[in-house]
Amino acid sequence: MGITVEFYDDGCALLTMRNGQNRLNLTTLKQFNDALDEVERNEDTRILVTTGEGRFYSNGIDLEWMMSENNDVKKKFFLTLYDTLWRVMHFPMPTVAAINGHSFAGGAFLALCHDYRVMRSDRGWITWNEVLLGSRFPAPLHDFLHLKLSPEALRESVIFSKRITGPEAVNLKIVDGVASESSLISESKKLGFQALGKNVINRADLHIMKKDLMPRIPRKSLL
Repeated sequence: MGITVEFYDDGCALLTMRNGQNRLNLTTLKQFNDALDEVERNEDTRILVTTGEGRFYSNGIDLEWMMSENNDVKKKFFLTLYDTLWRVMHFPMPTVAAINGHSFAGGAFLALCHDYRVMRSDRGWITWNEVLLGSRFPAPLHDFLHLKLSPEALRESVIFSKRITGPEAVNLKIVDGVASESSLISESKKLGFQALGKNVINRADLHIMKKDLMPRIPRKSLL
């Protein structure tokens, strides 16, 4: 079903991923970036909230798809993934991930790159399960972990790959709050608008501030 964007009169854009487990491949990343383009074109939008549908926010990289592709496609995918994650990191308005369900590995990176995160209080885990799969993170992904996670959160959710619930994620400061399923979007919107307060922040200025304080580091090794 792809990705949809709803625009609210209050200035919120709600981006909803509707691809089942919302696994990341070149098709879904293009859909996500097309949706971000749509949000940026809307001059009345003040905050962005992203969410999923059903049991998953995102179940990470589409490994089955990736294993069927050649090295050139794999390299293109990772370049697109890094560009997308940094685009979210530097997005020119407050961003909130409304984590409606499980958020694993690549999906957890996507959530982490938002300014704020709200998880369901009763369901869903966030984790980086690479160590359980015998795989390593490509070097460019290290930057997101060290910019966004505390040493305690890094230890529990990444090094030991524990499945972190919403309340546990609040304690580890992986997410900023929890909410029931029925109030997840409204609480996420509230957090985004609280970030702005009564201030009128120019999009370009916010974009530059994020880039200055969370700079993208050039990496020789991309895979």
